[in-house]
Amino acid sequence: MPFAVTLPLDEAAASEVERLLDALVARTGADDVVGLGYRPHITLAILPETAPPAGIEAATFAVAAGWARFPLVLAGLGVFPGTSPVIWVAPIVTADLLTRHAELHAALAAFDVHAHYAPAAWVPHVTLTKEGAVSAGRAIEAVSSAWRGPINATIDRVELVRFRPVDILRSEALP
Repeated sequence: MPFAVTLPLDEAAASEVERLLDALVARTGADDVVGLGYRPHITLAILPETAPPAGIEAATFAVAAGWARFPLVLAGLGVFPGTSPVIWVAPIVTADLLTRHAELHAALAAFDVHAHYAPAAWVPHVTLTKEGAVSAGRAIEAVSSAWRGPINATIDRVELVRFRPVDILRSEALP
């Protein structure tokens, strides 16, 4: 099982995203993200299952010790096109978010981080579905109908997880 370093959304923002997920499931049946049983989040890095867990944990939480909680606004929707399009909620990209991402990747430089999460390639997002059986158009229509406007969030934790299924290895509150 691979590893991920994530920034879970605070409870209120997570509830709003979960409402969008509920609308997606009700209208399309796409329940792959709901089935994870993990709070909506932004993934900063994904590492292979062969990476050393202790090394990832030490590097991640050493750098995160210098981080503070910060606000984030989820302002729209996006699609990563492909055979299995990914539908996601788009945050407004801020210096706070980009700085934390760059600091984490500097700390994880000794490890093999997935190329999509490299600083020059990363697109911050909160995934709603990766389920290929649902067309991107249907998924966007379902989520758009439930969209109430920007979602104000506070990023107040960093977590190291293994996934499918999600197992939280360590979770730390940000001051």
